[in-house]
Amino acid sequence: MEKKKKFRFRRPTKKDKLTALELIGKHIEKYRILMIVMASIVLLAALAFSIYWQFDEFSAVNYFGERGVIIDNLYLVVHLSFLGLCLIIIGTLVLNLFKKIGTVALAILFHIYAFLILTLATLLSILDLKLELSPITFMMACALIAGLFMVEPRFFIFISFSYYVTIMIFQGVNHYHYFSNANYVENIIYFLAYVILTALISVRYYRVTRSEYEAKRKLEILTYYDELTGLLNERSYMAEIDRIAKGIEDGTLEEFAVVMMDVNNLKATNDAYGHHYGCHLIVECGHVLPTVFKHSLLYHVGGDEFIAIVYGEDYRNFEQVMEEFDKTFSYSLIQYEGHELIFSVARGYTKYQKGDRYQDVMQRADDLMYENKKMLKEKYNMKGR
Repeated sequence: MEKKKKFRFRRPTKKDKLTALELIGKHIEKYRILMIVMASIVLLAALAFSIYWQFDEFSAVNYFGERGVIIDNLYLVVHLSFLGLCLIIIGTLVLNLFKKIGTVALAILFHIYAFLILTLATLLSILDLKLELSPITFMMACALIAGLFMVEPRFFIFISFSYYVTIMIFQGVNHYHYFSNANYVENIIYFLAYVILTALISVRYYRVTRSEYEAKRKLEILTYYDELTGLLNERSYMAEIDRIAKGIEDGTLEEFAVVMMDVNNLKATNDAYGHHYGCHLIVECGHVLPTVFKHSLLYHVGGDEFIAIVYGEDYRNFEQVMEEFDKTFSYSLIQYEGHELIFSVARGYTKYQKGDRYQDVMQRADDLMYENKKMLKEKYNMKGR
């Protein structure tokens, strides 16, 4: 009976985080117009409260006298803050509409806006508690405002964190002010209902976002990665060539080198044992290459051909990396399904020089690779390709 795999926490990579932010940004863009309308409504409400606050019959002055002036001023500041925040939110969405703000940047900004919204809602709720209003005001304010600005919220972790921070604040004030009065049972029910509701919302949006992320990741793997070796495929290689060509044209290209590779003795292996064994040599090459080129882009571009575009740390230690390559790939014998197979990979490499086109670099590497192939065949008496 197959054992169930235990859950193991994996620290999200930078790419994971960017993918999640991109998903969040796309959902914000999807409901952009609706969010602008809702933000405008809240803006008008905040403006109305700001103008007429001093004439409110429930003003804190009526409850606390001179002390109430401070509370009234705090109310006014919070409402003005809401007004300003709504203007900023509308402006951000309009800029995104005209492509002035990217999808990822939009998601990051709305994480900040969501935090500010919930903070302001909490301040209003605490002020309401001091004015002896029902604690349900606090819960409704937070839930309503969060819902207005996150119609399709995918900020699951952030929402959960913000909700529980506000709940902790509520608990502190509520414990001091309310738990000793006649509304004790009612307050407990409201509080538990709020906790359960926000937990369910957080879990629901976590599951939705995670499933969307996994679907996007699978599509990305099918599109840009080679199924046989797990390395980047020819489509990815062509995209990188376009990026390099653009970098050469505008002068922003970082230093790089190209390594062309070809698996030796493949035809002889196929003829002797069958294509299944030749395929194993290709897979083996794909699995071992990342142990040599740790900071480079590796491509399986079809058949027995591999390409490495060398950047960063690998480029700075290029001679040592190629020495390691020759030790690993020049010639060895591997056991597979009861047969001893020759594992050998020819290589040709060259660095980009100012004035080169990418085709020039690739051609030099390709020519050197065939020279290396010829030398290895003669040295180790290999037959076939």
